[in-house]
Amino acid sequence: MTPQELKNSILQLAIQGRLVEQRPEEGTAEELYQEIQKEKRRLIKEGKIKKEKPLPEIAEDEKPFEIPESWKWARIGNLFQHNTGKALNSSNKSGKLYEYITTSNVYWNRFELDKLKTMLFTDDELVRCSVQKGDLLVLEGGDVGRAAVWNYDFPMRIQNHIHRMRPYGKTCIEYFYNIFFFYKNVGLINGKGIGIQGLSSNALHALVVPLPPLAEQRRIVAKIEELSSYVDRYEQAWNRLEELNKCFPADMQKSLLQLAIEGKLVEQRPEEGTGEELYQEIQEEKQRLIKEGKIKKEKLLPEIAEDEKLFEIPESWKWVRLDNMK
Repeated sequence: MTPQELKNSILQLAIQGRLVEQRPEEGTAEELYQEIQKEKRRLIKEGKIKKEKPLPEIAEDEKPFEIPESWKWARIGNLFQHNTGKALNSSNKSGKLYEYITTSNVYWNRFELDKLKTMLFTDDELVRCSVQKGDLLVLEGGDVGRAAVWNYDFPMRIQNHIHRMRPYGKTCIEYFYNIFFFYKNVGLINGKGIGIQGLSSNALHALVVPLPPLAEQRRIVAKIEELSSYVDRYEQAWNRLEELNKCFPADMQKSLLQLAIEGKLVEQRPEEGTGEELYQEIQEEKQRLIKEGKIKKEKLLPEIAEDEKLFEIPESWKWVRLDNMK
């Protein structure tokens, strides 16, 4: 099992509800889902977000695996407000210059923030295209589905190939990061399109994910983090083994075998006797078998000439013909 396969196995157990136990006192995902919908309606009523067309019910064939009874399948669009950032447009001369991040700045749960570019943003664009601590960013282009949690205390702007996901209600954002990591690595997220593939806003909006109760989300993330140190150690051991394997290509294996049959791989020990002594014991056993009629007597083989000896061997060893050993 490769390190990535081990990570996938742990995450599969996690999002199938088999990594930690379910606790009735923590409530149900349905209760959490209704709380989130209540908060979403409040935001709509206050004019902070727009009312959207209801998403369709989740069909059975959209559910990729079984989940516990206390969990619920939900669409991302019913859990998160999300949008992409601003497209770079040279003809746009409005706003102020701000740094922003592109897909090349986003890695799996980390960011590279050196050498940021700048772009003009109006006040309205800043509201829509800025991320804050706790937002989950998911790539719409590039390495489709790659995700990272923005855990910095300062805001940042995003360009149009990045989705900003902000939960409507209480969620453990790291739990959903792990969903994207797992979905991506097992092929449940694939960009669609001709040429440059992308995860469209509509596709992200309709994406089906397993929703556990909030407390269980947190316990799942804690268990994943606990196991990550063991996975890291496993990965280090795996990498060392891979490097070791690279050091033993076919030609080196031949070299080892050559050293072995030339008597150079291990030391010779006088107390272990000589090849001549072993040879005589074998010949005595062969004579016994001939005498008892168990094998036939054969014509004597010629002595081994010097030019038949392929290489030097230790003094305690002996050159023999294979037929004399049978």
